[in-house]
Amino acid sequence: MNAAVLSTGSDSLIRELQSILGAEHVSADFETRDFYSRDLSFRPYQTAAVVVRPGSLDDLSMAVAAATRAGHAVVARGGGMSYTSGYTPERPDTVLIDMRRMNRVLEINREDMYVVVECGCTWKSLFEALNPLGLRTPYWGPLSGMYATVGGALSQNSLFHGSGTERTVAESVLGLKVVLADGSVLTTGSGAHKTSNAFWRHFGPDVTGLFTADTGAFGIKGVAVLRLLTLQKHTAYLSYKFDTLEAMLKAQLRIARLGISSECYGFDPYYNAGFEKQGITFEEGLAIMGKVARKGGLKGLAGAAKMAMGGKRILKNVPYSLHMTFDGHTETVAAEHMDLGADICAEEGGTEMVNSIPQVFRANPFGGVRTVLLGSDGEIWIPVHGFFPLSKAIPAAQAVEKWLAEKKPLFEKWGIKTSYLTCFAGSEFVIEPSLYWHDELGPFRLSLIEPEFAEKWKDIPANEARRQVALGLRDELRDIFDRNGGLHLQIGKYYPYTEIMNNEVLPKVINGVKDVLDPKRLVNPGSLGLR
Repeated sequence: MNAAVLSTGSDSLIRELQSILGAEHVSADFETRDFYSRDLSFRPYQTAAVVVRPGSLDDLSMAVAAATRAGHAVVARGGGMSYTSGYTPERPDTVLIDMRRMNRVLEINREDMYVVVECGCTWKSLFEALNPLGLRTPYWGPLSGMYATVGGALSQNSLFHGSGTERTVAESVLGLKVVLADGSVLTTGSGAHKTSNAFWRHFGPDVTGLFTADTGAFGIKGVAVLRLLTLQKHTAYLSYKFDTLEAMLKAQLRIARLGISSECYGFDPYYNAGFEKQGITFEEGLAIMGKVARKGGLKGLAGAAKMAMGGKRILKNVPYSLHMTFDGHTETVAAEHMDLGADICAEEGGTEMVNSIPQVFRANPFGGVRTVLLGSDGEIWIPVHGFFPLSKAIPAAQAVEKWLAEKKPLFEKWGIKTSYLTCFAGSEFVIEPSLYWHDELGPFRLSLIEPEFAEKWKDIPANEARRQVALGLRDELRDIFDRNGGLHLQIGKYYPYTEIMNNEVLPKVINGVKDVLDPKRLVNPGSLGLR
């Protein structure tokens, strides 16, 4: 297959791409091509014909034009954290575009409160550029923000840091520069105005919205304009344990409706046990406690001491745990919101516990991904989620609980374990079960974790039979969410889109947009179900 791809036509294209980008930024060896063509999903993929690394918007435009002119598909890859085939090629003649050289923060406009950033920039790098200025974006990154890029998050849609009050990343973008299939550059938002700047998204129809959550189907995002907020300097933390899932969810839903918690996430018994076992290293713990102490004076010292006394045993034998952060421009506001959260949790039967977890997440928001990417013993981790209105969160969770009980013998037979995370983005609720099983980690996962753990787990053997059972169970969970009215972030090539929408016109509109922007269907074929 790969020898055929690198035929005379491809060799000619590779030479042209090398002349545009420089030979060092064009890779045609099989090992590199295969590494970058895989995501975390274990789903089928084709190995790309070539991997390119543009360093500017002009580079990106010329590379895309050259590839599509030669009849090749183009797919953009950010940090590679997709588990829904977001960037995996469907065609062997694909030019895979590694966006990570386009990583510059181009403008920080403190007067008009926006930032212009290249889409290969990681959320960690953007945070570090803005934080010393007392600024941040409304949504400011996923837990994998050490690797995840701005463009990847905008394509797949994403939530976590800041999402409790500011919703998903799509709500934070003001405009884009998108490279279309023919290499032309489309500027959206008021940045396209002849004499204005990029301060506003909604001047006329929301063209920007076509490219948020499009899973890269309509074009390749090169530059993004994101709103800015003044950093809230005061944060309060809260953690509660609950005996039942329903009690925890009731508290979480009430807090969501108040709009007071920047992050509010719930762990189930397996997640608690896994986090307890895996936890943080002793060195990380000391560093974080020192940071807490330095930031908070005497209060910080007291908080660090409390964390130290709680240690890694804070989640031991905890059925369900809920963790919250409350930000405010004044200490009083943050404390009052925390008190509201505490009252709600107590009213729903919760018991307060040491709040180390939200403090650790905030003190080191973009740490390593091992604790979220793998189980505590090196198991593969594959999540699946549903995105619900608040009113459907508890029924959907109950449907999952019922299914898990029914499938328990199968899980036990194959050594597959489950957990789930719950959180919200404004008034939308996310239920994200995850499956864990021992299987070959592969080069990409191993490259993302600490060397000592990579060495420890690199020889875990492949288990194809167990993998197929786990992936089939994941599909069943996805279908349960769909039947219960769930929607999805990170649609990629895994979640259904037009086929579950109750509107016959929608597929015509989506396909019509695709026909205008990408008439030869060469931009990320298969994404959004478009081919």
